[in-house]
Amino acid sequence: MKVTKDSKVLDILKGCPATVKVFHKFHLYPFRDLDSDLGAVASKDGAELEALLREINVAVASPAGTDKAVGAVPGRWVHQNMSLRLVTTRYPETRKVFGRYKILELAEEHWPDEKITFFAMGLHLWPDRLVDELNEAVEGSDVLEAGQGISSGPEDIHVKFIKVSILFALTTGCLYGAGILFYFGMNGALAGVPRAMLEAHGHTQVYGWVGLFIMGISYFALPRFWGTSLHNAFIAAKTLIPMTIGIVLVFLSRHLLLIGNYTPFWVMAVAGSIMEVLAICLFIYLMAKTYRSNTARKFEVYEAYFFAGYTWFLIQALVFVGTLAYMAYNGLNTIPHLTEQPMLHMQIMGFACMVILGILTKTLPVFLGIKEPRKDINLYAFLLLNASILLRVVSLVLGETYPLFQTVFLAAGCLESLAVLLFFYNLRLHRIGEIESGVPRKEFRKFIKAALVWFLAAELALLYFNISQYYTGTEVSYALFGAYRHAIFVGFITLMILGCASKMIPMSLGIQLYSYRALLWTFVLLNLGTLLRVTCQPLATDYNMTALFLPMGLSGFLEAGAIFLFGYNIWKTIGQKQTQQQGTAERITVVTPDTNVYHLVKQHPQALDVLVNHGFKQLKNPVLLNTVARTVNIGTAVTMHSTDLGSLLKELNEAIK
Repeated sequence: MKVTKDSKVLDILKGCPATVKVFHKFHLYPFRDLDSDLGAVASKDGAELEALLREINVAVASPAGTDKAVGAVPGRWVHQNMSLRLVTTRYPETRKVFGRYKILELAEEHWPDEKITFFAMGLHLWPDRLVDELNEAVEGSDVLEAGQGISSGPEDIHVKFIKVSILFALTTGCLYGAGILFYFGMNGALAGVPRAMLEAHGHTQVYGWVGLFIMGISYFALPRFWGTSLHNAFIAAKTLIPMTIGIVLVFLSRHLLLIGNYTPFWVMAVAGSIMEVLAICLFIYLMAKTYRSNTARKFEVYEAYFFAGYTWFLIQALVFVGTLAYMAYNGLNTIPHLTEQPMLHMQIMGFACMVILGILTKTLPVFLGIKEPRKDINLYAFLLLNASILLRVVSLVLGETYPLFQTVFLAAGCLESLAVLLFFYNLRLHRIGEIESGVPRKEFRKFIKAALVWFLAAELALLYFNISQYYTGTEVSYALFGAYRHAIFVGFITLMILGCASKMIPMSLGIQLYSYRALLWTFVLLNLGTLLRVTCQPLATDYNMTALFLPMGLSGFLEAGAIFLFGYNIWKTIGQKQTQQQGTAERITVVTPDTNVYHLVKQHPQALDVLVNHGFKQLKNPVLLNTVARTVNIGTAVTMHSTDLGSLLKELNEAIK
């Protein structure tokens, strides 16, 4: 065959596996760009195209082995001369190594008899390194089998992040906050607890619950949105370690400092915050590299929401490091007012809400069965929202010194409300259900709808607060503003997280959620707890309705109960996947809306032609088939191309018979 700049990388490797040596020589990563043209790959990685073409065609004209055979090494199970088929058959535990590099299914389909050296070159690894990893997997198989049973490969990195985020929510997050709130309720006042404890609770909620959850979902969802693989899944999995240690150190040190203003406790606090910054920087770097790995795709507005949210997350983390250093130098144990409010706003609106709006922009048209929002209006909303966050942060810092910034503060609030209303209008929620026919399991939708209602109500309240403060010169009460913040953080952010997770996690594992009854009670308890907190707190404090302190105090336990049910549900769902992995896959005999696309095509290859004829041409790409298709069932797939579900099911069932 004659290779040109328009030849696909996958076709080149399939036609002549020996060309992998040429890719390796030019420092190219063929397994990462299998569906790309050779010219695009050379341009992206700065390789000289003419020289690359010349050497590839020489290799094609006189094919040779991928490398000189390397014999067995005494005391080692795997060596370079062994084929993938032999290694994975003799030592099944090595499959997780190939899976971590995102090539297992692809390798088994196209090159099962190629030697280990071939795959090392395709991954741009030294063969000895890949062999070492495979042997470590064999040596540690007994330990791994005694563990959780879930690998750390790119397919399930998000599972560990979500598990740890739930643990934080159930301990130092919701349950800890519920205890404090109950104390307030029994005490009949929002007082009696050191402010440092409240700040530590808030920190673990933002970083441990929301932060880790968003990092996990980003690792899972964005590479699939972008039609590529996660850049360096191994490092991505390791970012969980510094983030978790940092959160724990900050939480513990803030409480230990209540004992005394001792230097080791401050070292713990600052070191923990620096570890958080390190984890966030690595996370942003990996997501940026993943985004740039697919040069053929065009920019979409939802991506701007994600990266703006990540940027605000990093900025506020850096501000937090500086604030802790300032507090240590001056012997303070509470965050100064000058930085507290700006940080909170960057955390809630800049990070959490920005990322969630990005998720909504990308997934809501499919999840709720609505038409795609207009991109130009979505871009205007994005620009207005970021301008409002910047102006609000600046005005919070300078407003007490320069009266002019009080007007800027009002303008920022108005811009934020305008941006949110514009975003809501553009979603066209009144047209929900236009194309929802055949989509299975819609229970998650109530979470998203309720979250949007809480968000809209909170933003209208904030607009009223801003106008009132500007004209009266009096800030709203701590209780009232706290109620607003709770409506945003729990009513919007947490409800949205639970709703998206109840859809994405089972979908990513290719199974159903363990209990939809538990999901319903999660929804009821969380909304009831939020309603009691938001209404009772200002009424009990500002209007002397002291009888409402008790239901306010109990509201936290309702919310904690909701998070516990959600955590139990997710844990059992993941457990179902483990059991499924240990057994054999169920044979598909009838195609329904719940049938997983990947399993259907793998069991019945003839179904691929039917799907392609109905518009799913991307399934011809083996990388997308082995990634995105794993997370999609037939019912969801038809919403992506507005395909008639009935006719598709009929043709698929005829094909598999």
